[in-house]
Order: sequence, then C-alpha cells, then structure tokens
Amino acid sequence: MLALEGVRVIDLAGGVAGGYCPRLLAGLGADVLKVERPRTGDVLRRTPPFAGAPSRETAAIHLHLNAGKRSITLDAATPTGASLLARLLARAGVLITGVKAPAPAGDPASLAARWPELIHVSVTPLGATGPRAAWRAPELIAFALSGYLSLNGDPDREPVKLYGSQAELQGGLHAALAVAVAIIARERGAPAQHADVSCAEAAGSLLSGALARHALMRRPQVRNGPRPAGFGPERLYPSTVRPCADGHVHVHCHNRFPDLLSVLMDAPRLAAPGVMDAPLGHADEIDALIDGWLATRTRGEAVAEAQELRIPMTEVLDPREVVADAAGHHAARGAFVRIAHPVAGDVLQPGAPLRPAASPWRVARAPLLGEHNAPVFSGDLGIAPRALARLAAAGVI
Repeated sequence: MLALEGVRVIDLAGGVAGGYCPRLLAGLGADVLKVERPRTGDVLRRTPPFAGAPSRETAAIHLHLNAGKRSITLDAATPTGASLLARLLARAGVLITGVKAPAPAGDPASLAARWPELIHVSVTPLGATGPRAAWRAPELIAFALSGYLSLNGDPDREPVKLYGSQAELQGGLHAALAVAVAIIARERGAPAQHADVSCAEAAGSLLSGALARHALMRRPQVRNGPRPAGFGPERLYPSTVRPCADGHVHVHCHNRFPDLLSVLMDAPRLAAPGVMDAPLGHADEIDALIDGWLATRTRGEAVAEAQELRIPMTEVLDPREVVADAAGHHAARGAFVRIAHPVAGDVLQPGAPLRPAASPWRVARAPLLGEHNAPVFSGDLGIAPRALARLAAAGVI
C-alpha cells in the first residue's frame, strides 16, 4: 500500500517550493490535484530548459516537479471559480498554498472555520507573518536572507550561490514534512492545523555548524573556498577539491591515519611533524604537493590508488556522468527512471528520494495542462459536459 493513498491534496502553490512539496506527496501515493491558471498554467511550465521544442508541456522542471499530479485549470479569482474551488476544498484533506492564494484559500482562520478537517500548509519565501512576509522574494533573496549565501565561495571574493533553487527545494521538503506531521496529529485526534513554512528559514535550518561557532566561540563563520571553514590550524587536512588530469577530485585524508597520504603520494613532507601538528595551517603547502601528484593522474586513477590505502578520495562527477553511471550503482538502485510523456517523449528524471520498505514510491508522468478537467469537474463535482464547455469558453477553466 502507498503511504499516503487516499489523501486528497489541493495544490495551489506553484513554483519550485510549492511544486516540490506536493510532488513528494504524490510520489508517496497522495492524489494531488494541481490547480493551474487557464491557458498559461503554472510558472514552471514556462521555465527553461525544455525537453525538445519549447511548450507548456516540455519544461524540464515542470516534468519533474509536477510528476504524479493531476492537472485542472481554474480561475479562482472569478465568483464561479471561487465556488468551484470551495467545492474541491470540501472534498480535500490537505491544501498547499504559496505567495498569493486565491479566496477562499488565502486566510488560514477562515479555512479552519469552514473546513475544520482540512490541513493547510503555506510555503512562501519568508513566511506568512513578520515584517517581510509580503516581500516578493525569489530564490536568491531567500538564500541570501537565510545566511547560507554568505558562507560559500573564496574568502577574497563575493559569496557564491549554490546551483539551482536550494532554498526553495528545502522549503518544499519541509512543507512535505509538515503535511506528514499534521496528518499523524489529525489521526491521533488533534484538530487540523495550518503550518507556515518559510524557504529562507528552511535553508537556514542547515546552518547548525555556523550557528554553533557563533554561539559557542563568538566568532563569525567565514568563507574558506573548498577548504573546511570555521576551524583552527590544527584541524585535519586535506578535505578539499583539487584538479587532476581530466577534471577534479575530492581529496580527504584518512581520519585515523593521516600520514597515509604521504605514502600514497610519496611525499614525506606531508607527514612531517610540523605539518601533522597543524594540517589546516599548512593548507597551501599541502595543496601544492597534492596538485603535483594529481596532475599526472586521471580521476579514476587517483581514486583507485587512494582506495587501495583506504583513503577516501572521490571523483567529482557532472550530471551527465551521474546519469551515465559507469559504476552501475545508480542503475542498481533505480536512482533515475524513464517515463513516457505524450508530448515531451521519453523523459529521464530522478527516481524515489526515499524508500519506505513497505510503501513503494509511485512513478508517474507530469500531467498535460487541464488534462483532468473532465474527470474532476464532471466526475467528482457532477458538472454536465455542456456546462463544462461553457465554463471553458468563459475562461473560468
């Protein structure tokens, strides 16, 4: 049995954070009904890159984050659209909203009074309360305000943002966790509740090391490029990324026997007393010795030699290499799956991000825009096909 089978989710959020949360719920078996704007749909449908010719059905991020959902179109800003949304909410167990939720879905207090069994999770850049709640904050702003942006990059350069939408994905992940917690609480007799998720705070929750340094040592965390940050010169080193003949590798010393690196690289200086007493304090010298050894080796050669001595050196792979999976590890675990899509064709996307032993992950494609209008409006709400056609002509659906 799927973990969330029988749970109906209304997805009004849109975007990356609002897309990732119900995407996780859909994978766990929930019936996720994605409510989109007529004709244009969710913003993810218009976000490049595209799998093939650009269209509202081929955006790569849409194909991933909306996989497993059902799509209906509805203009909830119209009186008729608001009435239809209310009827859908009356049949739902969970509601996911984002920055601008339409009436009647925008007010947590009104929702709780009207549908006391409805769990409501709002996932927004900076949260639903506070002086910055109304800010229009894209990923970069949320990441900057989380504190995380300040920690990445070289110390003598500007901070470097991590690739992609990491703050928003963290927000979506935390929102999915909030849904699961609220469902468990409801099953134990607690009232349905509203959970307020901030993407900036979700990203900031990963700052435990930096916060501990600030709280315990009264020192600010500073950027240190690819080297460990926030430690004194006696910290074990290397733990860094260095270039080799065909790319980069992550080089790490053996934690119990750090002198093994000198054996691997035939560099006695790496095991000299002064260096061993303060490895991070000799980082520049250590890097230079490592670089000389790596310059004559490919990633595979360097890692193979290091692993013979149980030194944890690892290739730095790009996404194409991860998918190609020369080692066969990802293939054995089903880390990537191919799904047939009627417009985008054969779509490769990540597989299950979590694997409950008794509750399989549901693999399904992303929906076409409005693909499920008839099953939902006619099948669930009993609207006759002729009336449905009139709603479409009027732009309500």
